[in-house]
Amino acid sequence: MFIGIDVHKRYSQIAVLDESGEIVEEVRVENANLDDFAQQYVGSKAALEATSNYYHIHDTLSEYLDVTVANPGELKLISDSDKKTDRVDAKQLARMVRLGSIPESYVPTDEVRQARALVRGRQKLVENRTEYANKIHGLLSDHGITQEVKPLSVEGREFLAELSLPAPWDTLLESYWNSFRRSPSR
Repeated sequence: MFIGIDVHKRYSQIAVLDESGEIVEEVRVENANLDDFAQQYVGSKAALEATSNYYHIHDTLSEYLDVTVANPGELKLISDSDKKTDRVDAKQLARMVRLGSIPESYVPTDEVRQARALVRGRQKLVENRTEYANKIHGLLSDHGITQEVKPLSVEGREFLAELSLPAPWDTLLESYWNSFRRSPSR
């Protein structure tokens, strides 16, 4: 059997073809129940597009199926289709699996996924820290304070602690400072 899986956030549209290319089953399955579906077709070949949530789905299905993750940028047959629906996309993926013409996407190992998650998380925290530093500088500028302040330096912390701004800017400054303080330093 050949299986095409059009993945969405909470569900997947699935098409199953037999050896001759005839549709055996078309079904919409909650992603939480994909393992139940896959158990019916143990050993079959399947394809799904690389999406933001494909890791978990790939890992779940790989326990039962021979899964290929398709590179969405190279799926011309699907992206150029006039009739773009979940059912059509799933059938096209199943046909491409049957023909052996799925443009494969790299599936990183758990170790690489973990490293990427840490790097992306850290990058976001640093971006947030910069955003709050800029908010502090903007707030100071809005009140005519032109002194160069580095909020994480000893001098900057002392300057901000002694600064007195009228309400509600004092509360904003405190909020920005608290958010800024919790972010990692470079």
